[in-house]
Amino acid sequence: MSIKRSLARLAQTTPRQLDIASVRGALPGQVRETEHGKLHLIDEYLEPHHHHGRAPIAEALHVSTERLAQLALDPSLAGIDLLCEVFAATETTGLAGGTGTVPFLIGIGWFEDQSMRIQQLFLPELGREAPMLHWLRERVQQSSCVVSFNGKAFDWPLLRSRFVLNRVPAPVLPPHLDLLHCARRVLRSRLKSVRLVELERQVLEMYREDDVSGALIPQIYFDYLDGGDVSPLAKVIEHNANDLIALAALVAELVNHFDEVHRGDDPRDHLSYAKVAERTGDRVRARSFADAAVEGGGESACIVEACMINARMARRVGDVDDEERALLGALRAADEALRAGVQVALTQHYEHRRKDLARALEHAGGTCLAEGEDAAERRVARLERRLAQQT
Repeated sequence: MSIKRSLARLAQTTPRQLDIASVRGALPGQVRETEHGKLHLIDEYLEPHHHHGRAPIAEALHVSTERLAQLALDPSLAGIDLLCEVFAATETTGLAGGTGTVPFLIGIGWFEDQSMRIQQLFLPELGREAPMLHWLRERVQQSSCVVSFNGKAFDWPLLRSRFVLNRVPAPVLPPHLDLLHCARRVLRSRLKSVRLVELERQVLEMYREDDVSGALIPQIYFDYLDGGDVSPLAKVIEHNANDLIALAALVAELVNHFDEVHRGDDPRDHLSYAKVAERTGDRVRARSFADAAVEGGGESACIVEACMINARMARRVGDVDDEERALLGALRAADEALRAGVQVALTQHYEHRRKDLARALEHAGGTCLAEGEDAAERRVARLERRLAQQT
């Protein structure tokens, strides 16, 4: 369900709600007098059961923060208060960043009980950023973490420069969850693009209706400043609100699929989750997802890599039998291009862990493509010498 339809329905039941997409000829929202000047604010609520595509966004309140911290590779996220997380997205006058780029629309969202509240701070004219920056600062100071998409590289450095240029004290940023990094970590292996709108389609099954292209947004704002029709800004505001909602939905979707194995997931996703678990030292989870990748019927490379993860996990706890089973599984699944690399691992396993030089020599003959002819010949010669010494 699109935000356009949700907000239209909310407008019928809640007097203070505003259907932003129906506004023509006037800016949506209202002007508030603050101690720092006038602030143009759009303030909306979503229904508790709102879905973004197939994902119920309120599930973001119930995810495991331990899994969230692992997925983000950021231990500081463990134990955060999910009711105090703030989702943030900006629309700017350019995509290059730098001091000449101005965020003219700052979207922030958080949950109040089970409903997501969305506030969008709009800049009606250049040079009046202070009120919106003070408003943002207060919200960030109250948050347990900030959730963004490419916010570490773009949004927050830009906002920090605007705080400095407008002489507004910047808030101390709490833990920052950048979902772009998580999406790359988990989904890059099967998706050609991890742009937010692409993740909505492929992961959330959400297709935006009549969405405005991000590349057009700066010019829409400049046209407004030049006295043009304000109605195109309604689409920009809707676009920004959908970005915020997508962040909540993605938190729920990515973390829940890391919390437990979903057998229907793509084996490449299982493998990616296994890699994350391995990096964070979660052996049990790494094994579970690697097993799912092996059993998922994926391509040779996926199965081989999953088996190699299982082998490493077994080796770390000294389980020689389990390591051998995993390596032999990798060998059975390997195509010609991957077989030599697996045989290197098997050669090392039999030489150093099994102390079975004969078996090591059997596999050493097939390592040439992985380590080069000279290295393979030296390995074979060394094993032959050691075998001769034994006899």
